[in-house]
Amino acid sequence: MKENVIGVLSAILLIAVMIGNTVFTAFTGRPMTETAAAGIQGEQVQLPVLMYHHMLKEESRHGSYVVSPEEFERDLIYIKEKKYTTVTLKQVEEYVTLGTPLPEKPILITFDDGYESTYAYAFPLLKKYNMTAVISIIGKYTDLYSGDVTKSVSYAHANWEELKEMQDSGVFEVGNHTYELHQVSNRKGIRKLESETDEQYRQLLFSDIGSLNNEIEQELGTQAMVFAYPFGTFSKTTDDILKEMGFQIVLTCEEKVNTLSAGMCPNGELIRLRRFNRPSGLSSERMFAKWENK
Repeated sequence: MKENVIGVLSAILLIAVMIGNTVFTAFTGRPMTETAAAGIQGEQVQLPVLMYHHMLKEESRHGSYVVSPEEFERDLIYIKEKKYTTVTLKQVEEYVTLGTPLPEKPILITFDDGYESTYAYAFPLLKKYNMTAVISIIGKYTDLYSGDVTKSVSYAHANWEELKEMQDSGVFEVGNHTYELHQVSNRKGIRKLESETDEQYRQLLFSDIGSLNNEIEQELGTQAMVFAYPFGTFSKTTDDILKEMGFQIVLTCEEKVNTLSAGMCPNGELIRLRRFNRPSGLSSERMFAKWENK
């Protein structure tokens, strides 16, 4: 009797996987991988995402959004010692759409704003420890510091030539952080104004964010798959517009670990990733305790 029950349950599970595979293939045109099929049974991974901004040696400049190169390197050492593996956006996307396996302890490193310090300090350290990261740039400042201009790591932003080097190395993926909407105003980032119609708001985002997408494609030869919300703000229709523009992932400022399932977005749904801001003054142990001890 027990063997018959087990046999029936196994048959039901097999049928469920077969149906899931048929639906997945119908929507995507691709067969479901074994890992995606396993996702039907609840396979999940925890993905912490770190958010850095500026990086300077001067202690007087350190704060909530400016860390030292030494603090960053200690974080990388901690990541290595605790056997985390940095992953790319492409790996995350393939996990949630195709079920392609992620490492056992994945972690994603991100940099907002596109500062020159990311090129000067973070880039060589990431190469040293064989790790990857994402840099989301503000197009206006990338343009401002490209060409024959005076630059200082204390205030400048990485130029297109430096971004190309970072991307071509395989260390960095380049994302979109608006062309010139990254400012505190009545709007605060890309938040929709009450006075705007939905179509006016859509046209604004297509004009600003779309113009940077075009520059990224022209200067770097790639399409930006990720958009980082300035100040973490957005509106009800923002994600639909970003998806229409071709983005696959959005980066928020909500501090929480992401729980991802294999094959959870088979139809190209927009992937929302929450992130932990990395301030100065915390040890790596205290920083990572924000999620490791929960």
